[in-house]
Amino acid sequence: METKLVAEKLKKLRRKCGFDLELYVDPRGLSGGLAVWWHESISLTILYKSKNIIHVLADSNSLSVPSLISFIYGPLKEGERKVVWDILRRLAANIEVSWLVVGDFNDLLSQEEKEGGNPRAMRKLINFQCLLSDCNLLDLEFKGANFT
Repeated sequence: METKLVAEKLKKLRRKCGFDLELYVDPRGLSGGLAVWWHESISLTILYKSKNIIHVLADSNSLSVPSLISFIYGPLKEGERKVVWDILRRLAANIEVSWLVVGDFNDLLSQEEKEGGNPRAMRKLINFQCLLSDCNLLDLEFKGANFT
């Protein structure tokens, strides 16, 4: 999850929520920051970590979990997003097991995902659609109240 908070402020909250282990990437300025919390029954091995991506190998004897999980915070600026998308493409090229990618991509697949303001540029929609296709990812979609 994007936190906008430094690790020290999140440690107390993690304990309160009952999670055993933690991994943080502190924000830069007023945006970003990633936090991953998990229980000790799950083993996470960090394969890649940056300000926008935490990519881990997950293993557990007691749970059925995806083999690989990537936690994403997509940059707001298009040029920076392209860099992150290219890293995801490189990660995807070597994946032959189950892979769960979650987080805030700060991007849209279609105009229907946007309310108000100017329409999203078609090239930006296509770029994000191509990312999902290139990485062999599927949008699981969201069911519930719009824009939550």
